[in-house]
Amino acid sequence: MQRNRRQGQMNAIVAFKGSSPGVAASATPQAARHRSDAPIRIEIRPLQACAGIRDAWTDLAGRAIASNLFFEPDFALAAAQHLVAFRDAVAILAWQGEADEPQRRLIGLVPCFPRDRLFVPDELIGFSDRRIFDGAPLLDRLRAQAVIEAVLSLRADWRLEGHGLILRQVSLEGPLTTAVLRAAEGLGLSATLQPASRPARSRLAMASPNKAAALSEALARQGKVTLLESGSRIKLRDAVEILLAMEASGSRARAGAAMLQDTREAGFVRAMTRGLARTRQCRVALLMLGERPIAGVILLGRGEKRWLFASVQDDAFAPFEPELVLLAMLGQTAPARAILLPGGAPVFGTAAASHGEIRLAPQGALKPRDLAARARDALKRSFFRLPRARLPRAGAA
Repeated sequence: MQRNRRQGQMNAIVAFKGSSPGVAASATPQAARHRSDAPIRIEIRPLQACAGIRDAWTDLAGRAIASNLFFEPDFALAAAQHLVAFRDAVAILAWQGEADEPQRRLIGLVPCFPRDRLFVPDELIGFSDRRIFDGAPLLDRLRAQAVIEAVLSLRADWRLEGHGLILRQVSLEGPLTTAVLRAAEGLGLSATLQPASRPARSRLAMASPNKAAALSEALARQGKVTLLESGSRIKLRDAVEILLAMEASGSRARAGAAMLQDTREAGFVRAMTRGLARTRQCRVALLMLGERPIAGVILLGRGEKRWLFASVQDDAFAPFEPELVLLAMLGQTAPARAILLPGGAPVFGTAAASHGEIRLAPQGALKPRDLAARARDALKRSFFRLPRARLPRAGAA
């Protein structure tokens, strides 16, 4: 019965091959009554070619069992447009309903690495990058388990099939993990939860509010200290440029690591921050000493949790650690808001990182013939490429 149910969900798998955006997979009006019993159909297309389903994608993000702005259109499409690391990423899309049905709904989006090279792991690997602090795929909260089962039931001759699934940088507690574990049980896969290895604690994680208060008092003796947040007295666009310029004049620039030194990185940051600001998911804060900015941060997210995406400080005031003072002032203005570092640990907190890796894999040891078959499949995949999406040139009408 379990097998029949999964086969009923998986009765169509489609590859995106340059069809005009908005024809087959464009977003449809959500006012039409959605059929919750409709079969799940899987489509695979390059991540950068998903601009044509932006409306359906945004709607899914609002229904996701685990919200994740890093895989929302404003972040992911900006990254795919500007950053080389995202150019080959593919998205597994799970739809309910036929392409021409007004009630068709996107119920799953799983960004992953392409499986078109030799010697890739047997499991399908969720996309990860140093700029992505949360690797949770977007899954409809009512159909999350069914979507995972559908993704892992891809036809054996399909070029993106995986013998399992690896999700990195995801919260190991919560409804998403529960849905993934239930899907693994239904498919007969073993599940492993691996907390992220603990890196050396950063200066921000080890700091205490008392230290920040003492630094703030010392800094106040140098002049008037004020907090400036985008949206109130300064436009976000201007605040981002100030932050980028501050970083480009300091030690990171001398090390060749400033964002302005990489035109692609700078273009991504500008596009991403403006896009997320439109949905109130990006704030830029500056610490001013008189009229001079001496520290800046980019915060992503909404509600009680914000990710610290970037932070810089003026090296001339490094002994006062203005970056730390700025974060402490932000905490005072919104005590209920937690500012999270990569891995999920809070600034000024003692809690350990809550993120890690979820791995679903077939049970039992592999036999030599299994290894030979997988090597043969990997060779076939190495000759297959999903077409790149054609993006308009900059400045083109």
